[in-house]
Amino acid sequence: MSGLLTLGRLARADFLERIRRHSFLVTLGFTVFSAYMFLPANHSTYATLNLSGHRGIYNSAWVGSLVAMLSVTFLALAGFYLVKNAIERDRRTGVGQILAATPLSTPAYLFAKLASNFAVLASMVAVLVVTAAVMQLVRGEDTHIAWIPLVAPFLTVTLPVMALVAALAVGFEAVPKLRGGLGNVVYFFFWMATLSLSATHPGRGTDILGSRVIITQMQEACVRAFPDYRIGEMALGFNVKSQGVWDLQTFVWQGAVWPPAQLATRALYLALALAIPLLAALIFDRFDARAPEARVRARKARRGASAGEPAAIATGTRPAAVEVAHLAPVRGSGGARSRLGGLIAAELRITLKGLSRWWLLVVLILTVLALFVPLAGVKQFVVPIALVWPVLRWSPMGTREREFRTDALLFSAPRPVTRLLVAQWVAGAALALLVSAGALVRFATTGEWASFAALIVAVGFIPSLALAFGIWSGSGKLFEVLYLMLWYMGPMNRIPALDFVGVTQPASGAGPLLSFLLAGALLSALAVAGRRRQLAR
Repeated sequence: MSGLLTLGRLARADFLERIRRHSFLVTLGFTVFSAYMFLPANHSTYATLNLSGHRGIYNSAWVGSLVAMLSVTFLALAGFYLVKNAIERDRRTGVGQILAATPLSTPAYLFAKLASNFAVLASMVAVLVVTAAVMQLVRGEDTHIAWIPLVAPFLTVTLPVMALVAALAVGFEAVPKLRGGLGNVVYFFFWMATLSLSATHPGRGTDILGSRVIITQMQEACVRAFPDYRIGEMALGFNVKSQGVWDLQTFVWQGAVWPPAQLATRALYLALALAIPLLAALIFDRFDARAPEARVRARKARRGASAGEPAAIATGTRPAAVEVAHLAPVRGSGGARSRLGGLIAAELRITLKGLSRWWLLVVLILTVLALFVPLAGVKQFVVPIALVWPVLRWSPMGTREREFRTDALLFSAPRPVTRLLVAQWVAGAALALLVSAGALVRFATTGEWASFAALIVAVGFIPSLALAFGIWSGSGKLFEVLYLMLWYMGPMNRIPALDFVGVTQPASGAGPLLSFLLAGALLSALAVAGRRRQLAR
């Protein structure tokens, strides 16, 4: 009983701390706004659920189901990044090391993080329920609020997914390779694959988002009201009409009836959410900073033993020779070390430091493909893949100074705003040029000047985006998430307004190119303003 009480106290304290953050309030505000957008009035320019010219009347059943289905897609992504910092915050602040010295077990600690993660996400779902009820009254098509049909879709569709998202956030933070930027990227592609799997293979086991049962019964009700409607003709999501407005015929739908087998599947996600912390406890290092070093020493010991070296030398128990450090003489502000070129070279070394041969091999393969595959393939596949490959190299831009606590040293140098930001921007642009060099050469030699210009704009836009987001958020997570979303909706789904790499050129015209050119300039100005704000503190 005392263990459960301790777990509850930890979860409660963590929950209260997180709901006071600006990131929670921003996400909550955007969630409420999304619920408003999910329920457009009839005769609007867009529709969110269109059954071939029909939809249900906005009663509690339809409103609750529609908001639950659409919000679970958004919260499955945004919610993960919102709660994936609980363990890292304890590690960074030193609280984790204190807790590790107590009798609190590792599974209990991870379960407390799972509980607090779920509480944060569940509180957002509760706000969504209230917002859906308010929107039902605002739309006024049926002003009688029936709470059971309104709340039931959130219980069956949204909350099981939120429990799974909360558990995955704990699992990712417990795995050393996934607790940082790589985990953010991996989860984004997992989310994208989940959406695709649910849309293309909506079977019982693959319908993770839980919309199949509801949509099937909505369509059956539409057939009863309009016999000419053919099941399967539907569009879920924001469908904007190019001209005029949607004039949808409405019918009454009283809510979904969930078969026991489908409810059991939803309960299975809850069981999986409880199992993930148990598995993560087998990997979690319990804030032992020496764990990685111990593994390195063990590997050296095995190598030393195989080479016939004494174990004491391989494990580092024998004192190593002390090397004398020699400091270069300090020169004036006009010396070689203080020139912008030297600073750019240093930033390039930092950006490219630690790149493996496999990483560079992928860049080489992309360069060769860009030179020899058909132009359509270069635009649609090679260029987008090339410009998403270095995302984890761009995301630390603007955050390294604070992360490694070198800001006081760097900001005291001459002209810390212009010189340092220009050097970082040039390093990021040089990396973009490196991975897209083959495509640029191909576009230039074939006369594809519109695509060439769009790619050059992307080369400047990406580091500006990374710097602005990194400086103002203090973390690379915001850039990683929003850049991947922009990449997925623009180049991969060929939405011209979001195509920052020129996949849709020249059909989309010069509008997107000029928009991203202007956006890059504005983001650069925002980065300068953010850096001046940091200096003023």
